[in-house]
Amino acid sequence: MINVTSEELERILSTVEDALALHEKWRENLHRNLACKLPPESSDTREEAHQHCAFGRWFYSKGNAHLRNLRAFKEIGELHQAMHGHARAVCVRSEIMGKPTVKDYDLFVAGMAKFREALIGLQHRVSFTLQNIDALTGAYHHSKLLPDLKLEQQKLKESGESYSLLLLDIDLKAVNKSHGHKVGDQVLRTTIQSIRSTLTPKDRIYRYDGAEFVICLPGRNLSDAEAVRELLMKKIGEALVEATGEAASALNIHYGIIELSPEAYIEELLDRSARSTYTITI
Repeated sequence: MINVTSEELERILSTVEDALALHEKWRENLHRNLACKLPPESSDTREEAHQHCAFGRWFYSKGNAHLRNLRAFKEIGELHQAMHGHARAVCVRSEIMGKPTVKDYDLFVAGMAKFREALIGLQHRVSFTLQNIDALTGAYHHSKLLPDLKLEQQKLKESGESYSLLLLDIDLKAVNKSHGHKVGDQVLRTTIQSIRSTLTPKDRIYRYDGAEFVICLPGRNLSDAEAVRELLMKKIGEALVEATGEAASALNIHYGIIELSPEAYIEELLDRSARSTYTITI
């Protein structure tokens, strides 16, 4: 899963779709200029052309700095820059010599194909993620939890690794009563976003039922999971104080930590887990 909000995913999907169409038109125009021996567009001969096309302006905007740190986006950024670099070489060579070299042209065509393939791959990944996440919190839908855990159980039979589950039940009664459901939704959204930003890429969080969530911690034993819980409570408290300002309430988070075994009956394991309570004042 791409670890961004559903609203960001919608924007990313729209941008990728636009980029595919715009770069196809750009490629056709560049080929037209080459075939008709027309002068290249000045924008294609700039050193930083990759930052000034429509996709580049979006990709390199300040608001997308967090996306550029993600591996999938780093790869696309590198391919996009390389493609424009090859296009620049083709344009400059055509301007000086009347035509590009075969090597320059082949590099441009290959670069364009790689960039397009990466964009389509990202498009599919974002679409899949949007279909399988909860719009309010960005956590996976509950419908994926049991199938995914059953697959993990099969892996555990072979690996024998530790695998812990951290169960969180966020009690919003006091917040909803004092400040209304709109603030309650904000608290829930902030809580889960804080969790998602703290987890590692291999961890997953699912919205199980209402305000109940299951965090999957592969490779972590019960002691490791307790350390993760303590860190999450700290991060959640900091995020809520910053996000809610003066909306002071006691937020109770009921939690349980259990270890997933290859033979466990998952539904029963989740239902019978012992719960303790952690209270955050916001």
